[in-house]
Amino acid sequence: LYGCQTWKTTSTVTRKLQTFINNCLRRIFNIYWPEKITNIELWKRAEQSPVAETIKKRKFGWIGHTLRRPENNISRQALEWNPQGKRKQGRPRETWKRKMEKEIREEGKTWGEIRMMAKNRVRWRKLFISVRNEEDE
Repeated sequence: LYGCQTWKTTSTVTRKLQTFINNCLRRIFNIYWPEKITNIELWKRAEQSPVAETIKKRKFGWIGHTLRRPENNISRQALEWNPQGKRKQGRPRETWKRKMEKEIREEGKTWGEIRMMAKNRVRWRKLFISVRNEEDE
């Protein structure tokens, strides 16, 4: 998952990653065909969370880190950059930023609120605690 915070994750990529990880965990725990075990039980044994949640936590961590950087930092400028012009005709592509804005809306926040929360590490970590607690349930 190295660098996954900058990936444009799709359901296909997430599903393939989760399948690979599950297969590896089943080999590590010597769980083979006759023995049936659910993926959730497998993750509990391995003390791991689903890969989608891990990627989401890393993305939010990277955003917080980047938004605390100075205004003239290249990664911060790239994060807040809004290109001008028109796209080609057709279905709008799902960009990394659009995907993140969707995840931020699912958390009940706006991009402006996230920008303000990232400046305060304590508030930012509280956001992560709520994300982690939702995963544990």
